[in-house]
Order: sequence, then structure tokens, then C-alpha cells
Amino acid sequence: MKRQIRIPLVIFALAMLALLLAAAVAILSDHSANTAPQRVNIPESTSFPALLDSLDAHGVISSSSFSSQGFVMLSRIRGLHSHVHPGSYLLPARMPVVALVQKLYRAQQDPIRLTIGKFRLPADLDAYLSARLMHSGFLIPDSLFHIVRPDTYEVYWTITPSQFLLRMQSEYDRFWNRRSPHPSLSNRQVIILASIVDEETNANEEKPLIASVYLNRLRLGMPLQADPTVKYAVGDFSLRRILGVHLSVQSPYNTYLHTGLPPSPICLPSASSVDAVLNAPSTPYLYFCASPLLDGRHLFAATLAEHNRNAARFHAALNARGIH
Repeated sequence: MKRQIRIPLVIFALAMLALLLAAAVAILSDHSANTAPQRVNIPESTSFPALLDSLDAHGVISSSSFSSQGFVMLSRIRGLHSHVHPGSYLLPARMPVVALVQKLYRAQQDPIRLTIGKFRLPADLDAYLSARLMHSGFLIPDSLFHIVRPDTYEVYWTITPSQFLLRMQSEYDRFWNRRSPHPSLSNRQVIILASIVDEETNANEEKPLIASVYLNRLRLGMPLQADPTVKYAVGDFSLRRILGVHLSVQSPYNTYLHTGLPPSPICLPSASSVDAVLNAPSTPYLYFCASPLLDGRHLFAATLAEHNRNAARFHAALNARGIH
């Protein structure tokens, strides 16, 4: 009697084992549902249910599919269900579920590309970074704004403000290691002057001449009288004409009222503007004025009389076009 019972039990056990093995093979060989790569950002303090919702929303797993069940089972085995790591993850199409669990559990983030352009204000850079990275509060103080170099960087989405500053300092040092120092300006002063040059023109071939004018003025102790610094002081970068009311604005950035350089850059200058300051030619020019052709180019002058003639032509062109 006992033998008759034992044989069916063995068969049942073997059948169950076969089913379990088949399920395990199915789970281990299952793939994510997304048919195109998906980038999934997982913020801090994300719960496991919230992670499932995010993966579902990105089409990586479906809450009603077998892959979801396999993902949950493997996550519990691996420990992902109790410790979700923040980060930005690029998930390939049809990724093996076991590899997906492993990637998320090990926090194997994929860097994002961060393009830093010509920001004028630390607050604008802060808004840009806070919108693209996990953390907020990247407000760079004026005293450190000059170390940020416009470029495209690969960074982790979870980078903190302090880590970002360290990265920028490293990039700043690397930038200057490839350049010879200016004979009379510190690197920070070069960046400040380059920011003015950068705001004066987009024509790279003119930048060295504009830099030479400002260097000559600094050498002689003359006010820079740079219109872009007045726009910065006023807080209106769309000004087409600088009027007396603008020139009288009390600000350390108003170089009509204060000699020397402003206290910090008025934008993040391009490498071409920095190199224009470092490689400015020796010229007699002390003045320059926008061309009356209004083509973004400039006329340079060594004397005030010549400059006044150029300025009169420029203002006449503005009046003729009704630009106030």
C-alpha cells in the first residue's frame, strides 16, 4: 500500500521540479518590453512600487506581463526591492530582465550630456542645471562663476552641487594647463575681460582687436566704458542703444563709472574670446564703435576725434532705422 502512494508522490515532485525549472528558465531568459532604448531617471527615496510604476510608464516592463512578475521575483532575490538606488539609467531595447535587475541593483548609471553655453548670470546657470539634474541649488557664487567653462560634459544625473564645482575646477585647471598665462592679468581677470569681449562681438576675427583696446585702456588707467557691462548693470541685455540714464546706473559692473575690470564675468566667455585676450596684438587703438552698416562689425580708432566721427555715423544709422 505504501509503495502505491510513494510512486505518485515522486512523480508529482518531479513534475513540480520541472515546472519550477521551466519557470526559472523563463524568468532568466525573459527580456524587457521596450523595443527602443529608454532612459529612466530614478530620484532619491524612490520606493520599489514607484520604481515599478516608472518602468511601466517607460514601457520597460508591463504590470500585467510575465516580465513584471519575473522582475519582481528577481528583485526580491537580489535585494533591489528593499534598496532602490537613484540614478539615470539608459536601458537598451529588449534587455534581459536579469541584467536589468543587476544594473539597477548595482546602480550602474549612464552619464548624461550636459551642454553649458554662454550664461550671463549664475541664477540662469542654476536654473539650467537644476532642471536637468537630480539635485537643485547649483547657484554658483560670483567669486567662482569664472571657473565654469562653456562646453559639453558627461556627468552623472546624481551629481551634487559640490561635486559639480569640483568638476568645473578640474576642467578650469585643464583649460589653463594648455595655455600660457597673460603677462599682466591673472587667469580670473582674463576670463572677466574675455566675457566683455564675448559680449561685444560674435566675429572671432575682431575679438583680438577689441581685446587690444581694453588692454590699452587698462594699461593707461582709463575706464573701459564697455557697453555690455552697462547692460549687465541695468539687467537688460536687449538694449540696442545705451543712453545717459543707463550710464548713470550705480553698479560695480558699470565700467563708465568705475575704472578697472568688473568684479566678475558678465557671461561665460567662449574659448575664442579667452584666446583673443591672451593673444591680443599690440595696437594704438583706444576706441571702437559699431559699424554704421549694423552688420555686427566695428570701426577702430586711435584718437577721440576719429572715434567721435565713427560714433556719429553709427548713431545716424540707428536714427535712420528708427532704433531707440
